[in-house]
Amino acid sequence: METIAQLHLEISPEVQRQAWQVARTGTSAIATWQTYLNQVCLNTFLPWLRLNYAPGANAETNTALLSGWDIVNGTAITLNNQRLILIPNQTIDTSELLIPQEWVDLPGWAGDYYLAAQVNSDESWIRIWGYTTHEQIKAIADCDADDRTYHVDAQDLILDLGVLWVVRQLYSGEVTQAAIAPLPTISAAQADNLLHRLASLDVLQPRLELPFQLWGALLERENWQQRLYQLRHAPQASQVVNLGQWLQNVFEEGWQSLESVLTGEELAFNFRQVTDLTETVARRVKLINLPDQSALLLVALEPETDGRIGVRSQLRPLDRTLHLPSNLRLSLLSSTGEIIQSVEARSQDNLIQLRRFRSALGTRFRLQIELDDTLLAIEDFQL
Repeated sequence: METIAQLHLEISPEVQRQAWQVARTGTSAIATWQTYLNQVCLNTFLPWLRLNYAPGANAETNTALLSGWDIVNGTAITLNNQRLILIPNQTIDTSELLIPQEWVDLPGWAGDYYLAAQVNSDESWIRIWGYTTHEQIKAIADCDADDRTYHVDAQDLILDLGVLWVVRQLYSGEVTQAAIAPLPTISAAQADNLLHRLASLDVLQPRLELPFQLWGALLERENWQQRLYQLRHAPQASQVVNLGQWLQNVFEEGWQSLESVLTGEELAFNFRQVTDLTETVARRVKLINLPDQSALLLVALEPETDGRIGVRSQLRPLDRTLHLPSNLRLSLLSSTGEIIQSVEARSQDNLIQLRRFRSALGTRFRLQIELDDTLLAIEDFQL
């Protein structure tokens, strides 16, 4: 059996070709390259591992791998009842191992052993240059709050991979994992709101978009992780409506003036219903498809003397002779998916509106339209 103190493995042309085919599904340049590195690393190292040490070693399922690589660097490999986390990197600098926080602080993701893998795609090889344990990471490494990465100095790694197999064979009771703080529980509704926020391809690094506790709660559920992958790979991406530009009379496609949508008689009727909207500085409507009819979602802005912006929002039938469906709900959500306020249509209602609120420029929020348990529309805004 070969000595593996400095394990070098050749990346075959076939592995490279297949990796690029898979990587093209990435939603950004970051995701594409990350997927490629993980694919070539896994498909080069795993066959060697099975042949030499662990015939029963397995990676996660393909769906879980792809959805994970799109957002977090690294691959989990199972060895009997333990997990080995393979962290690839293309840098020539091996002075430290960089481990995404997810692999350390999520109970469902944490491993027993963490392997540093250097990938040289130009010369077609990978090198496994050191490893450590979860227990050691938590004991000696700090997590950078900006990039949510644990930095482990090379001098704190075991550089001979052969030691790992000796330890596993002779010291099966070795403590490899440290305690992990539990994550909060979030509802399915909040998770759905967060996932749709992260679905926008304008969000280049979803893992840095939310507070880690919320992000972690999403990833702990594999079906939510895969749902995020599906949403980000959908043909259409959610556009964030820039309300600040509305004050300069710049409007996104699909947002129209009331005058362009309604006839003179209908316009007068709608203005009589809510007269306090006639003096707003910026006002636009968007057509929303409801079961058996169409409605108008209206958003109006009113600058305040303190620099904040007042926001009003309404939902009304396009045809003023109709009523809104009972149980139709219009909700205002925060940037973290929490419902701030909500209003629901009763029988015979031809208008529902949220309470006026004020926020500073730069604030993000969401308007969501639901009928019973069916989500009909989501609109994301930034002041």
